[in-house]
Amino acid sequence: MAIVALVASIAVTMTKGTGRGQLKALALETADLLRRERLSATLTGRSREVFIDGESRTLAGLGRKSVAVPKDVVLDLIGADASRAGRRLVVRFEPDGSSTGAALRLSRERVGYEIRVNWYTGGVAIVEP
Repeated sequence: MAIVALVASIAVTMTKGTGRGQLKALALETADLLRRERLSATLTGRSREVFIDGESRTLAGLGRKSVAVPKDVVLDLIGADASRAGRRLVVRFEPDGSSTGAALRLSRERVGYEIRVNWYTGGVAIVEP
């Protein structure tokens, strides 16, 4: 019985795909990208936007940082409203710190994290529903 349990635990750890820790890291990285773009908007006095490229599944702002979303992770967007050159706007940050507001949900199987951008303050928060 111990051997069966050992083999089962090895099989579970060897399954391919994004695990809980990687999913949380992805949520933290996405929140970091959003916070950087908000800070940049307030420091430069110019609006900053974060887009998602549907083909490459990449979130990117005007800065050099981008976040690739693995194919096995489901990305749901709430508040995406405009498209430009094949990219969909996720959120726009204004120089006063406010934003258009948005919610992104990253999930795989039964695990998920929601990244919320407050429209009034532009604050970014990660919630585990």
